[in-house]
Amino acid sequence: MVVIEDEAIVLAGYQMLFESWGHHVIAAQSVGEAIDLLAEESACPGFILADFRLRDGETGTEAIEILRRAYANAIPGVVVTGDTTVTAESLRLAKEAGMQVLHKPVNGRQLQDILGRVMGRSAG
Repeated sequence: MVVIEDEAIVLAGYQMLFESWGHHVIAAQSVGEAIDLLAEESACPGFILADFRLRDGETGTEAIEILRRAYANAIPGVVVTGDTTVTAESLRLAKEAGMQVLHKPVNGRQLQDILGRVMGRSAG
């Protein structure tokens, strides 16, 4: 699983949460960093969680699409946003690309439910 979040403390929180559920987590602050870390492990992600607004104008939607193209795979992706300025058009495009959109604050139960659905097993 890959988590992309540019705020280090939030990234660490997601990583600890997912690891407590038994998942191996590639935690990155950008899509470039995620690609580098995945290459080091020769791993293909089974799930991607990305914050909508990332540094340098990147978006989580773009990050998920880049990883999907890199692995030629329809990897399940979730975009998380706390930004009230995110346009309805941006959210619509994410949903059309098969990404679920969650609004902050996100709770553990929501994430467990999503993981259970997209990974075909209980995430507990």
